[in-house]
Amino acid sequence: MKRRIDPLFIVLIVLMGVGIIYSLKDNPFNLVVAAVIFGGVFLLYKFPPARWRKSQSRKPAPPSSRSKSKPKRKHVPFRVIQGNKRDDDDTDKPHTYH
Repeated sequence: MKRRIDPLFIVLIVLMGVGIIYSLKDNPFNLVVAAVIFGGVFLLYKFPPARWRKSQSRKPAPPSSRSKSKPKRKHVPFRVIQGNKRDDDDTDKPHTYH
């Protein structure tokens, strides 16, 4: 199975490339400013400052205390409850409706 690239995706990529090349020719400063802003936001997202990080001061409870508090369940075998659905071989009985 070969994966084909959607033609609409190819057209969008080509148009983006043409737009970037045109904006570089016309006014490269705007593209540089946009790249710097995007890069700054990306870096702040990946590496947030210490004051924005969530505090990790809570310590998890030891695992032994958690397992002791849970009660153990009894092993109960499943019971089959007889339903009211008709079998396929019961053709002589009429259908029951609500």
